[in-house]
Amino acid sequence: MRRAQHQKRHMQKVRLRLVVLALAAICLVGAGFALGRVTAPKTEKVPAQVNRSNSSSKGKRVSAKAASAVPRAIAPNIERTLKTKLQAQNFSGTAIVIKDDKLVASVSLGQASAKRHFANREDTMFEIDSLQKSLTAGLVMRLIDAGKLKLTTPIGAYYPRFKGVPQLTVGALLQMHSGLKQAPMAPPHYQSDAQLVDDVYKHLTFVPKQFGTWAYTPANYVLLAGIVEKISGQPYETLFKQVYIDRLHLKQTVMAYRLAPTMNYASGYILQGANPYAIQQLTSSDQMHAELGTGQVYMSALDFYRATRSLVTGTLLKASRKQVYRPGTPNLLYDGGFYQNVPGFLRANGSGYGYMTTMQLSVDGKDAVVILGNVQGHGRTAIIDLAGQLRQQFLTAK
Repeated sequence: MRRAQHQKRHMQKVRLRLVVLALAAICLVGAGFALGRVTAPKTEKVPAQVNRSNSSSKGKRVSAKAASAVPRAIAPNIERTLKTKLQAQNFSGTAIVIKDDKLVASVSLGQASAKRHFANREDTMFEIDSLQKSLTAGLVMRLIDAGKLKLTTPIGAYYPRFKGVPQLTVGALLQMHSGLKQAPMAPPHYQSDAQLVDDVYKHLTFVPKQFGTWAYTPANYVLLAGIVEKISGQPYETLFKQVYIDRLHLKQTVMAYRLAPTMNYASGYILQGANPYAIQQLTSSDQMHAELGTGQVYMSALDFYRATRSLVTGTLLKASRKQVYRPGTPNLLYDGGFYQNVPGFLRANGSGYGYMTTMQLSVDGKDAVVILGNVQGHGRTAIIDLAGQLRQQFLTAK
């Protein structure tokens, strides 16, 4: 009798322990899910059978030709050279060559999502990183064309702490020779663009002896994004959408924090050993927002070309472009989001969050090389050099 009662009590204890363990497991899963919604890359949420097309196509896959709005005239020798050289670098991503306003080469290699086995395609979107600075500069220059801003406008009119530094102008920010130095700071918890810009602003100091000397400081362009918002009274994202996405009918362009599982975009990876997809990068919402105006946009290679072409050809800009786009000008290294030390061509590079990007664009917009990759590691210099080699071999001879 006592043994039976003992066994009964023992079973009750076992059941109680199982219930407690089950509840604990549920709580852990719930907590992990909540954290995952912030940090986990959205690529990995995509069901295996989902077609990763951009949601703006309303479920229908847009043909590459229709999406590009760039005439195609594939040159087999250029495309073959491009593919061979990219394969030699174990490149993962998409690269295009534009010549005389026509798409003459398009090569996509590697995986957009290694876990789901989705291949990169011509219409795949990549984080363009610092290439975005050229598009932020475009928003600034439209204000200059509208007479609401000048290159000589002191930024103290918008950032009071710099009122005593009249040489610190909009033009100095565009050229990154402002002498501003940013103290280290972690991405703040995002509340608004205004709060973010204010946090960056508070971490900046003006170093007089460095004024006039070029130094790559992304905060220059965060301040420019803030000025654009102050003058327009609209969020950066709204203006970006109006000027680029809507006006140019871009179909593969989206803010990083607006990515959806059904969109066709590449995850970013870090090379480890011989495995290019060893480490997938995890980017939080705060990190995405912290790159205001400097690296928070996903675009396809063709969309990026079309956007920058519209800046240099006069579709989006007027007189301001001749003030800022002056490649080959002595002692001018950088302006308007582009390196300008190659006669006739504007250049830009980007890297971070598992991506590496580079582009070269003729100042008339007719010729370009755009390379967007989603594996960060060795080979970045080689990819940048490759863009230059393609320009010299195929685009400079008329």
